Amino acid sequence: MLTRVADERYPARVATIAAQITAANDQPTVHTLFLEGVTALGATSAVFVSFVRDDGDLAACRFMLACDPAWARIYVQEGHFVHDPWLAYAAHHSEPIVASALNLLDNDHRRVIDLAARAGFVSAVLVPAHSGAGHSRISLLCLGSATPGYFEDAGLPRLRVSARMLALELHDWWLARIRRDLIAKARITPADLVLLQHECQGHSSKKIANEMQVSKSSINSRFQRMNAKLGVGNRRMAVQLAVEFGLILK
Repeated sequence: MLTRVADERYPARVATIAAQITAANDQPTVHTLFLEGVTALGATSAVFVSFVRDDGDLAACRFMLACDPAWARIYVQEGHFVHDPWLAYAAHHSEPIVASALNLLDNDHRRVIDLAARAGFVSAVLVPAHSGAGHSRISLLCLGSATPGYFEDAGLPRLRVSARMLALELHDWWLARIRRDLIAKARITPADLVLLQHECQGHSSKKIANEMQVSKSSINSRFQRMNAKLGVGNRRMAVQLAVEFGLILK
């Protein structure tokens, strides 16, 4: 790896690919850029997964693969999501590390890592991507090689910088797509977003009604309809969801 990352054009190649992700209109285009980025970084296998922290529901996950798809089928069928030490690391850390630096605590962890090794992740780098405070959606870019010790060399610091760039662009693209899908599916309007922003600022129904020159009961009814559209039980949960997906700023 050291020879590849020592090339002065190395970061520029990855940056050129990462810069195209934001403007991509669809998932196939992003996946193509993901594959190009993985190759430019020098990995021979990779997985990008975006998930909600502390949520055991795989339906909330988004995967992109640059490895044997049989790995993903086994991973899902055997419920490895719950015991994955790499995802556990990403949920609580932002620093990219080599996977071999993690301590495997039990046999469940070892089964997950053994499966990854069979899919080409004998040596691996974990690159978390977070959206900052208030966001529970986390992403993880896993770069792999079938060569033992491939990433455990002096080229790692230079790779980490470029890998972070790719991981963050992929994370932001997924978050933007989820946000667009949520707005379309729930039919969230600009007026709904104004209400959510008021609630986020701690304003009461009475205060919101006074500012918008409508009745308090009208405000309460609008919140009830919006909660139903978002599939949540109350306005506090509606705000939490809106902040999580970047609909409003906290």
